[in-house]
Amino acid sequence: MNLPKCDMHIHTEYLGCAKPEMTIPAILSECARLGMDKIAITDHLNRPDQLDMHKKIVADLEDSRPDMDVYFGVELNFMSKDGPLALNEETKRQYGFQFTICGIHETYLDQYDLKEMIDIQHRHHISTCQDPLVDVLVHPYWFGRGEFERKGFPPFDSMKPVPRSYAVELGQVAAETATAIEINGGAGLINGEGRDEFAREYVEYLAIIAEQGPMFTIASDAHRVEGLKDAEDARNVAQKLGLAPERIWLPACEPMFGPDRRSN
Repeated sequence: MNLPKCDMHIHTEYLGCAKPEMTIPAILSECARLGMDKIAITDHLNRPDQLDMHKKIVADLEDSRPDMDVYFGVELNFMSKDGPLALNEETKRQYGFQFTICGIHETYLDQYDLKEMIDIQHRHHISTCQDPLVDVLVHPYWFGRGEFERKGFPPFDSMKPVPRSYAVELGQVAAETATAIEINGGAGLINGEGRDEFAREYVEYLAIIAEQGPMFTIASDAHRVEGLKDAEDARNVAQKLGLAPERIWLPACEPMFGPDRRSN
């Protein structure tokens, strides 16, 4: 299957979460070397006061005049447990974001409780898919190692505790709402300590979701230049899942920059 060479989740140094090397010129150069055709810059927006920081991304893309198609998206997070997102339709239009990706980024627990942790994740996954502002649910069941180490939680290194019914429901809701599920080569596939076993279990989890018919995205979630190659791992998983090219989600609009932009 000839799946698109794309990466729909890339961070920059401008928002402070990626390494200083993740400048727009460096990202474009490495993605070109990797043979990417379409990429998306999707840096974080955890608070409204971060909005203006995204303007530097667009300015540097304009200066770089990329040879590949580049989309301008944004990664949203919940501002509190079950709280609002830091974006609405008006500010999305105002800042020119072409699409949004979103996912839960913490446990929201002070005491370790594996069942409650999974239940919170699932509830957020469903509500994210049901939010009309969101186009893509990112890295389901990814957990930052720093939070676990800080709180003394054991690592989340197995997908076995996640009920099959949760994967089925997520796939069904994603298909009904036309929300794509992210295949994340840089986070979702390497969570926890038992990487090989976890990756196998995670692909099995994605396969259950895939049976329900939703779209998927291919993503590196790169925070450093070396991490951009992880999009190929995500692409390989999409092939293992037997996804046809038409089930790989790409923005419906024309890219903000690149050969396929009609106004170039």
